[in-house]
Amino acid sequence: MRTLAVLGVVAACLAVVACGSPPPPPSTTVNVARHIDIAPPPAISTPVPIVKAKPNPNAGRSDPFVALYGQNAAPRRTASNYPRIPTLPGFEGPPGAGGTGSIWDSVRVTGIVQANGYSAIIEALGKSYIAREGDSIADNQIRVVAIGPGYVTLSSVQGVRNFSVGG
Repeated sequence: MRTLAVLGVVAACLAVVACGSPPPPPSTTVNVARHIDIAPPPAISTPVPIVKAKPNPNAGRSDPFVALYGQNAAPRRTASNYPRIPTLPGFEGPPGAGGTGSIWDSVRVTGIVQANGYSAIIEALGKSYIAREGDSIADNQIRVVAIGPGYVTLSSVQGVRNFSVGG
């Protein structure tokens, strides 16, 4: 009985050892087939129709390099060219352009630049101007008298005014 017990333990140990070891490496070489003629699969062509382009006269600008504004620009239609279009509130135009009030109501200095003297960025009658001393702006209604580091002096028929940046 003792021998059977020892034989059972030895058989169990051999079973555990046999299950846990990797298989032995192959003793012969393995032949792998080589592909010498490697090429992409044959292309399947789908017939594509050839479409000839035709100009569409109403689709955009024919020449994108033609000036929209300036001397060579074609006249554009604006709201004033169309009959009986009412003006919405708040879009009446710049202050002072309607004939009521003074020209000074629309004037504002937005910046002063110092480079070879002083230049000022002035808004008047709804347009922006870059002006130096002696220049006329706003359809020759306003003349720039002096520009300093924090002020601009302007004159018109209605008098002389001093403006600071933002005012």
